[in-house]
Amino acid sequence: MDARKFSTHILDTSVGKAAANVRVTVSRLDEIQEWRSLRAAQTNEDGRCQLLEPSQFPSGIYKLTFHVGSYFAERNVRTLYPVIEIIADCSENQNYHIPLLLNPFSYSTYRGT
Repeated sequence: MDARKFSTHILDTSVGKAAANVRVTVSRLDEIQEWRSLRAAQTNEDGRCQLLEPSQFPSGIYKLTFHVGSYFAERNVRTLYPVIEIIADCSENQNYHIPLLLNPFSYSTYRGT
């Protein structure tokens, strides 16, 4: 594989729709075991987001921080989880798609394609 891809997709299961305009921060665990922020991105109208370009995505451990508090606040919905962090080991030479299924009081994630 020449170029790895790193992406996410957020679905709000409480309304059965994609979660648009959610800020996602990407960090990488460095050699001294500290998180280094790489970039912030935002989901599109379909709830999708390309997190890193292939040239910016070496093997390693990454943290995705989903800033969902403002998403729910804009809808006048209280949430138990204003920020959700997902840590993934992206050491294999392959694409990584990390979806987030979200509602105000629970969430889940999985390895997508």
